[in-house]
Amino acid sequence: MAIFTKPKLLFLFFFVLSLFLTTQCDDQNPRGQDPRIELESCLRQCQVQGQRKQRPEQQLQCQRSCVEQYEQRQREQEQQHRGQETGDDNPGRQEELNPCKRDPERRFKVCQQKCQRQEQEQGQQQQRKCQQRCQQEYQREQEQQCGGGEDETNPQREKEEEKNPYLFESQRFRSWFRARHGDFRVLEKFSERSELLRGIENFRVAVLEFEPQSFMLPHHCDAEAIFVVVRGQGIISIAEQDEKNSFNLQQGDVIRVPAGSTVYFLNRDNNERFFVYMLAKPVNVPGRFQEYFSAGGENPESFYRAFSSDILETAFNTPRDKLERLFGQQKQGVVIKVTEEQIRAISEHASRSTKQTEGEIQGPFNLLKERPLFGSKFGQFFEATPERFQQLRDLDSAVGFMNINQGGMVLPYYNTRSTTLVMVVEGKGRFEMACPHLGSQSQRQGQGSRGGRGGQEQEEQDEGNVHYQKVRGNLNVGDVLVVPAGHPITFIATGNSNMRMVGFGTNAHNSRKNFLAGQQSIWRNVEREAKELSFNMPAKEVEEILQNQDQSYFVAAPEHRQQHRERGEEGRKGEQQYISSILDFVF
Repeated sequence: MAIFTKPKLLFLFFFVLSLFLTTQCDDQNPRGQDPRIELESCLRQCQVQGQRKQRPEQQLQCQRSCVEQYEQRQREQEQQHRGQETGDDNPGRQEELNPCKRDPERRFKVCQQKCQRQEQEQGQQQQRKCQQRCQQEYQREQEQQCGGGEDETNPQREKEEEKNPYLFESQRFRSWFRARHGDFRVLEKFSERSELLRGIENFRVAVLEFEPQSFMLPHHCDAEAIFVVVRGQGIISIAEQDEKNSFNLQQGDVIRVPAGSTVYFLNRDNNERFFVYMLAKPVNVPGRFQEYFSAGGENPESFYRAFSSDILETAFNTPRDKLERLFGQQKQGVVIKVTEEQIRAISEHASRSTKQTEGEIQGPFNLLKERPLFGSKFGQFFEATPERFQQLRDLDSAVGFMNINQGGMVLPYYNTRSTTLVMVVEGKGRFEMACPHLGSQSQRQGQGSRGGRGGQEQEEQDEGNVHYQKVRGNLNVGDVLVVPAGHPITFIATGNSNMRMVGFGTNAHNSRKNFLAGQQSIWRNVEREAKELSFNMPAKEVEEILQNQDQSYFVAAPEHRQQHRERGEEGRKGEQQYISSILDFVF
């Protein structure tokens, strides 16, 4: 006699199947959504509610509740993971597997607590500004560590980037070392991406990022280097044959380090990461450079281990067993944690000022403390050129910071000699650029498909037939854009914050920025008759168009201008919120 009838068997089958699927989904996500996404959504709701009710104490309480809910979700997930990953006794295992899960939220909570104390001392207005800084820092770290948000998986952006050899999204950086407490990421070689970038193939860009209270082991590099501090504060020590210099570094500092100098870094801050943008010019193999670690053991490997034991015994006058112990102890990685006592010892002789010895200037200078090269209420641009700063002359390089305020746009311009390597360090934006090289390529491809001529004859024919390709794309934190010399370009800040960028200029000596619109447009220095001949229109009409813009350098973005037209007088009053002082840019 059968135990189950056919209907009962079907019921049992579907019950087991649904139980299995539910278990699988729960294993992936206990409540069906990523806790980090829930946290971000919750914080956004708090911000909206705070703006409507204008009660900062309620907004702060709402944010605290968001963080507490997030931490509870994290604890539940960690307990579940620990149950699945048997034999893993490392309490930091989850953070190591996913480093963008906990650190930003922990620092966000500490920041909120500081804001609460600040309310009692300085009042609600200062506390509100403190809260805004906390949230901006949290969002910036999430974008930095976790891939830049929604645009990361935007198929339209991926499609445009395939046709755009000038835009390198942040994922194109590759980590060179295993380090739990820091990272050293290097962008791919420019000429490997496109033949159009052969002019800068001997330059590489990289980023160094260190956790709070961390130390990067001493090493030297076969490349000339320029470092720019874009976030945090730290110390750089440079050891030469006859001297040693240590300098305190902060946001906006620029420092040149000669090839072969032994260098080590320290992040002395208790809470904030130390973030440095680097330009390297290799001195051995064009476009390739290498770090050489004298310190270390197995991780990183010390180059002393490449020598024979008898050579090392003779060189150090030390027995082999002691040498093997010395070069076998370090297994923690390139960047390691340090104690407060060690920080004080390393920081003791660090200086803030530059030094001048035998006609040479050594040490950092702070670009953000210089006067802006140009600016308006919609943005500012700071630049250090080789003409003014001796440290940049040998590399014929420049360093620039550009800030475009929320809702702003830089007027179209081009660099006369310099190709610039721009990285976004805060906010989001977009760009448009005119490129004759891609335009000629697309034109040749179109003619080729119609049976046009090929080879050198076709290229010579195309030299007098210029077509400009529109190159455009979205920009997120960590992305790098190459702006070739002579290419007209504009940047627009999008989203709810300013967009801030730092850039290295190559072939920078005597390079200038020529603006193509606005009060400083080059068209203001062209004769009326030349304008008339150039556009085949009466000079008066040409000037009415080309010289109608009464602002300089930065203006309201197209989207913002449209909003002003719709809002009328209310929009003109709202424009005041975009006025920011130079001090606001010192981030």
